[in-house]
Amino acid sequence: MPTILPTWPHILFGVLEPISLALGSFFPLYDLPGFISGQTPTIPAPETLHASSVALAYQLGNVYSLMALVGVGVCHATTEPRVLRNYLIGLAIGDIGHVYATYLGMGWDAFTDVAAWNALTWGNVGVTTFLFINRLAYFTGVFGYAKAPKAAAKRE
Repeated sequence: MPTILPTWPHILFGVLEPISLALGSFFPLYDLPGFISGQTPTIPAPETLHASSVALAYQLGNVYSLMALVGVGVCHATTEPRVLRNYLIGLAIGDIGHVYATYLGMGWDAFTDVAAWNALTWGNVGVTTFLFINRLAYFTGVFGYAKAPKAAAKRE
């Protein structure tokens, strides 16, 4: 089924974002200590990992997996522009919360010291902000709008 999104939003929200989320979901499995300590790049990694940190890291990886699946499902299967718009509104709200949560963990000085950011911080703040800006651009019509398939439009 062809997407109802314009080309750039489809590539970004329907392909690249789900791939990024799927890859992010494997990071705790691949390098759990690095994933946990990398959330706050200016704070040294602890000698031992607290069980709560381990559980939260695996839960976050699971959430990333679920978000990737939902993204593919919504962006590739819906024929309703309103469903797509509401999905992207939910993600935009989540983007703000995600960046704010990262800020709370890092503190002002580390958050604003962009030169000291690691790959996880670039993902948590840089990529999330990029996605948020592109969502806003989509909402304002910069890339065009989702269009219901012609067959669905004829039935209405």
